[in-house]
Amino acid sequence: MLVNSARSSYAEEFLERGYCIIRGAISEALVAQVNSQIDAFRQRNDDLLNRHSLLVEGMLQRVVNLHFSVTSLQKVFCQAMAAGAEVVDSYGRATLYTSLFFELGSQQPLHRDTPYFYSGGDGGYMGVWVALDNVDENNGALMVVEGSHKLPEPDLIALREQFHPSGNVPASSPELFDAYNLLLADAANMKGLPIKSCCVQRGDMIIWNPATLHGGLSHIDKSRTRRSFVMHITPKNMPMQHMDYFFDRSKIIKPIEKNYLPIGSDRLISAGDQIDFRHVKSFSCKDLGVF
Repeated sequence: MLVNSARSSYAEEFLERGYCIIRGAISEALVAQVNSQIDAFRQRNDDLLNRHSLLVEGMLQRVVNLHFSVTSLQKVFCQAMAAGAEVVDSYGRATLYTSLFFELGSQQPLHRDTPYFYSGGDGGYMGVWVALDNVDENNGALMVVEGSHKLPEPDLIALREQFHPSGNVPASSPELFDAYNLLLADAANMKGLPIKSCCVQRGDMIIWNPATLHGGLSHIDKSRTRRSFVMHITPKNMPMQHMDYFFDRSKIIKPIEKNYLPIGSDRLISAGDQIDFRHVKSFSCKDLGVF
């Protein structure tokens, strides 16, 4: 793992291993501010979220674009991009496309992001994960398969024909996604690629290649939260498509012009005001408040 004294090696580490860890990327003062605002957000909105059964074991999980409401998360984006600029800006100046927030660990199996973040080429998207709590193997640490970004793709046409013989793959197909990732996990195991648990302190940041297999360990100790902020970053106006384009390369990805909001001195975030909870229900900032 890397430490701040080796910052010139972050890009090399990212290219070789498929991820890198930047310790202390976010200041302790900002982490404290974020957690204070999240506490205030929960105090205001828990009754609403409970009425709609949107908490999981009493915790927030997979909240999309919470940064519209908890505004200090936008500062986290700016600090994270400054700390990891040599990596995150390698495709072009990074903007914030979407984000995820967790208190309960994701506990996802190993997977690649590429079927859901497909730009039509090899670049254009990265995942950035910031710890807002200390995270270890008891409260859902991120796990990565080192070097898995170099694994070749499985036979995408055969997979498509197996699950969608008509050729019409929907934007999201969980069965196809799982089968795709199982093939990659098997290939990684055959090559003996190591699975690393990323135990980190609050303020540490992990950047991963979208082709790197990653997931979340079980959140065993439910007395501890695993607050974390995930940023999906792309260059300005980079089109992102999903599984319907990833598994059908004949589809043409058209250029886009997005609306952005300026953040800090030189960064942009995609404009919006909707916060989605577990892909079940969304609310506006007017509903939830701005902190």
